[in-house]
Amino acid sequence: MNALEGVMLLDFGQYLAGPFGPMIIGDLGADVIKVEPLTGDGMRFVNQPFMGCQRGKRDIALDIKHERGKEIALKLIERADIVHHNMTVGTAARLGIAYEDCKKVNPDVVYCNTYAYGLDEPLGKFGGLDPLYQATAGLEYESGPVHEGNPPMYYRFGMCDTANAMLSVLGCLLGLYHQRKTGEGQELWTSLLDGGAMFSSDVLLVDGKTHPYPRLDKDQTGLGACYRLYETSDGWLQLAAVTEEQWRGLCQITRLSELVDDPRFADEKARDTNRTALEEILGARFRERTALTWMRLLTDAGVPSEVPVDPKGGELMFFDADNEKLGLVAEYEHPILGTMRQYGSLIDFSETPTRARSAPPMVGQHTREILGELGYADEEMDQLKADKAVYWPDDSYMWTV
Repeated sequence: MNALEGVMLLDFGQYLAGPFGPMIIGDLGADVIKVEPLTGDGMRFVNQPFMGCQRGKRDIALDIKHERGKEIALKLIERADIVHHNMTVGTAARLGIAYEDCKKVNPDVVYCNTYAYGLDEPLGKFGGLDPLYQATAGLEYESGPVHEGNPPMYYRFGMCDTANAMLSVLGCLLGLYHQRKTGEGQELWTSLLDGGAMFSSDVLLVDGKTHPYPRLDKDQTGLGACYRLYETSDGWLQLAAVTEEQWRGLCQITRLSELVDDPRFADEKARDTNRTALEEILGARFRERTALTWMRLLTDAGVPSEVPVDPKGGELMFFDADNEKLGLVAEYEHPILGTMRQYGSLIDFSETPTRARSAPPMVGQHTREILGELGYADEEMDQLKADKAVYWPDDSYMWTV
């Protein structure tokens, strides 16, 4: 049994910020039904990001603007515990699936929207894409880092999308808890801007002035001499020696024991003040051996380090025995792509284990199955498809991912 066994979530979202949260909730055991337009999710043309937020879902393709399609959508909403999407303000209302519409058929529903800027006008009416919120939250400025004279840098695809989505997971689970405790549903929302703010949560003002916080160096290697990337004889090593004990271990392993008594590096504050000098000393020593050799030596001495070892875009990670043992690798068969491997469980329980149950679905892959559960007969299903209220793939269209 899984933690959310028996919970049903309807995912009306598209792209990344909407569908990622429902996928995580599905990993926890919920029955997640992805409701797509007949033409499919707008992210399907960008294959990798789409696949990264759809696994474990059943898929029904509906035209909600069609009278019969909307009828089916409302029947599904009537059965759902959670309705989740990322539409801009007013879009769900025009489709007839806003919170007020859903409450009429399901008063207890937990209703979540992952906005771009948030619910309130005027920004609530605007959509947006991830880098806009990296910029708004100052992440691109810090990643440059601009304060060191560099240009701002777009950090990574989808980071505010996924942060927003994970906030929605927390919100939905709290909403579900409140629903089970009181019998009351409610509306909740998060946003891409909220996700960006979460990544900037180490920044604060004290008496109107920015309180000091760790900042990236000009070469974008790290935050300090003991907390940064170093080049070795064959690649890079990430060092994270943050305690005095780890500092002493670092000096011992690098055969630089004299640094322990060097007044320039006597404590964390001194090492920060004399960061450049210390980086030059450590940098020269790290270039003498391979990254893997240093990592093993440092690990044995209790000094945290890691080798950034995945130049093949995930191939090494997904065939790592330790990652497989930890459940960080999921494998399943896709009807078009064959055997797929993706990251696995992100949350683990002792009694209700999580699981990545199935590959990302094709457009309408489970339409007939879901319509059958709603009580539609085969003849009626065929007529719904002929009327273009629903869609499912025929054998001749099995290429549709």
